[in-house]
Amino acid sequence: VFAVGGAQAEDVLSPHEAAAFLQGIADASARYSYQGTFVFQRGDSIQTLQVSNRASNQGKESRLIGLDGEQREVRCTHGESVRIVGGSSPRLERRVGSRHFPDLLPPDAGRLVTWYEVRAGGMDRVAGLECRVLTLVPKDQYRWGQVICADKATKLPLRSTLIDANGRPLMQYAFAQVRIDPATSSAVTGAPVAAERAVPASPAAPKAIDKGAVEVRQLPPGFTRVIAVKRPLGRDGAEVEHWVFSDGLTHISMFVEPLPRKNVSLRGASQRGMTNLRTLRVGQNQVTVVGDAPPSTVDLIAASIAPR
Repeated sequence: VFAVGGAQAEDVLSPHEAAAFLQGIADASARYSYQGTFVFQRGDSIQTLQVSNRASNQGKESRLIGLDGEQREVRCTHGESVRIVGGSSPRLERRVGSRHFPDLLPPDAGRLVTWYEVRAGGMDRVAGLECRVLTLVPKDQYRWGQVICADKATKLPLRSTLIDANGRPLMQYAFAQVRIDPATSSAVTGAPVAAERAVPASPAAPKAIDKGAVEVRQLPPGFTRVIAVKRPLGRDGAEVEHWVFSDGLTHISMFVEPLPRKNVSLRGASQRGMTNLRTLRVGQNQVTVVGDAPPSTVDLIAASIAPR
């Protein structure tokens, strides 16, 4: 299921061709309704999830349900995303961001050609469907590569593999079964993915902020701030700033929280697989920078943080 595929000739697409192909992949999840089951592998961890997506003129609605381990699901409706965790007494948590496999690329995916070289490979087969292999090769050291196998008919991603600079897989998704319906459907046909469950009322939404306790003076090329909110996450329910920086494919989070009364802060760096983390003290705040990105990306952001 997770094989990236055997060696095959790849053609480097022109920027125009690459942008059009990537935009088609990005648009597929909004144009088509689908439901299926996919497998997710990261390191030694393997999970099976069920996904459904309903496309309409009012915007898409999607639902992601974990089929193993703790009961959990994610519901995304018109840009708002919540996570529901637990069994008989589930808890509801607002999520920052609403994308999940196979909705991988940003709405303006064509701009990725500035930072990635796009290579078209041969045809493959995933979940019984033919798909075209496409490889995104970073043009610098600040992002991982990506191999996507997009359905021949719709361009919906059927398999996606994050790869390091040597082409080794870091994280992989692959459909085991999927049904794709036209976007004109008013609802996803067939048996429902799962019955709706009653959940507690949604907590207060994260509060958007424009400026925070610190500032980032330099971002890697192509990265911009996409999210800046404040919400209770820290010790004793203290509000924590959560910033997200992205080039559209790679995402880096920065968490800023006040130092505890004893003024003791954690400092250091760690790496686990594809995830890199840096913790440092900036003024009277503890800042954590973390992301599924190369060490150079996280280091550049962490080194450029200063008190405001």
